[in-house]
Amino acid sequence: MKVFNMSTERYVYLNGEIIKESKALISPFDRGFLWGDGVYEVTPCFNGKLFRLDDHLKRLYRSLKYTQIHCHLDIEEMKIATLETLKLNQDILGEGKIYRVGHWVSRGMDDPSMIASESDRPTIFIFWRESSTDKLVEKYSKGVRLSIVATRRVPPQCLEARAKVTSKMNQILAELDASSNGSLSLMLDIYGNVAENSVANFFMVKDNVLFTPHEKNVLQGVTRLTVFEMAKSLGITYEERDITLYDLSQADEFFLTSSAICAMPVNQIDRFSPNKPVPGPITEKIINEFVSQTEFDFRDLSV
Repeated sequence: MKVFNMSTERYVYLNGEIIKESKALISPFDRGFLWGDGVYEVTPCFNGKLFRLDDHLKRLYRSLKYTQIHCHLDIEEMKIATLETLKLNQDILGEGKIYRVGHWVSRGMDDPSMIASESDRPTIFIFWRESSTDKLVEKYSKGVRLSIVATRRVPPQCLEARAKVTSKMNQILAELDASSNGSLSLMLDIYGNVAENSVANFFMVKDNVLFTPHEKNVLQGVTRLTVFEMAKSLGITYEERDITLYDLSQADEFFLTSSAICAMPVNQIDRFSPNKPVPGPITEKIINEFVSQTEFDFRDLSV
């Protein structure tokens, strides 16, 4: 049973109300619980400041349109609800901390017929969850290890990879595959090309050019698009292309991108090590840009 510390308990938004998290109750007959029928977003919050909230909400509403979940809040109302919870939580967020701000929208209460189109009003949940920073400094200085897993990324012919849906069993199985040998996952597509990590996009560098898999096989990451913007401003050439295992064997640098980690160096992928020290020079430039934009230094959490 979860015991809440009332002095640090955070506020959440649930279906029109802002309440303490211990008061947030959702029916087990919600389609999000029964079928994983929903979409979600995770926006990072560094030192109490939301990073690229508008971009995350725009993607949330693209996912809602794709899944035909008719949210009863428009995007501006969703933003207002988010900022209201931020205001109430501000005193406990603190310096030197990273929070993941979740926006979860399910199709709502299941109808006895179990037909999706007969479901009730969508469930909207906005919450704050602190992200562990215990080993972040070490990971940024030494990198993380990836392992290519047997579980393949679901192809877009079956489920659009650009939509951020709550049905995550594909990625969870990949995560479990990799964790069995102490690594993070690297998933391939059904043709054997590199796709992504179970929760992050993948980049590699060769001859000062930044490469990342085609958008068709991966989540349309907000942080991924931020890296494109940074590369353009830094004069770094970047390209979306198929990446094979042979390409990995020749690479100079690797890194992962996601909301809470921004750009995380990779020191090994199974038997392949990058040709340059970790973090490599281009990875370092991208990390420095994230530090500048977020005003949060992932490599120094001594605050």
